[in-house]
Amino acid sequence: MEYSRRNFIKAAGVSAVAVTTTVSAVVSGTEVAAAAPKPSPLAIPDAITRETSTFNINGKNYQAEYEVRTTLWEVIAVKLGLTGTNRSCNRASCGACSVLIDGTPFYSCHTLAMEAVGKKIFTVEGLGDEKNLHPLQRVAHLYSAAECGFCTPGWEVTAKGLLDKNTNPTVDQVKAALSGHICRCAAYAAIVRTVIDTGKVLRGEAEIA
Repeated sequence: MEYSRRNFIKAAGVSAVAVTTTVSAVVSGTEVAAAAPKPSPLAIPDAITRETSTFNINGKNYQAEYEVRTTLWEVIAVKLGLTGTNRSCNRASCGACSVLIDGTPFYSCHTLAMEAVGKKIFTVEGLGDEKNLHPLQRVAHLYSAAECGFCTPGWEVTAKGLLDKNTNPTVDQVKAALSGHICRCAAYAAIVRTVIDTGKVLRGEAEIA
């Protein structure tokens, strides 16, 4: 079959009408859909901004209200007034704020308070006081393992966590356990010696003079 220019133009015109009709139908359908009532959005609950929880610290229960973004250090030191735990770098780098959570050392400046709810928290206040020092504190005093004392609560708590699991650690094990702690006074040798000799006291192989 042969097609003339007239046939081609005529066929193109029919196609254009068909496309226009289809587009109009789609547009018309869109207009109808837009005119239909919109479904109501899903009900999304408000974000939790504050909550109240009970914290078990050194064997005692304390209740505190806090924002969900609050760190454990803020609850311990600011909300509850247990100020023995120091916050220094606030970057989870120096170890001064360390506490034990279920026996494991954590930087309290970078641990959310809500993560510690329902767990056993141990701070330096639970180690001992001026009337009843822990052997670790007594040996540290003898060896002058604290100069400014700012890092002391953190490494003492971490050292206790180590000695609770192993009363006879090697020097390398002590160094590994305390590797996350910075002593700006550089009393590292005395600190390591303190942990080693405290182990001897706990094992009954030595006494504190």
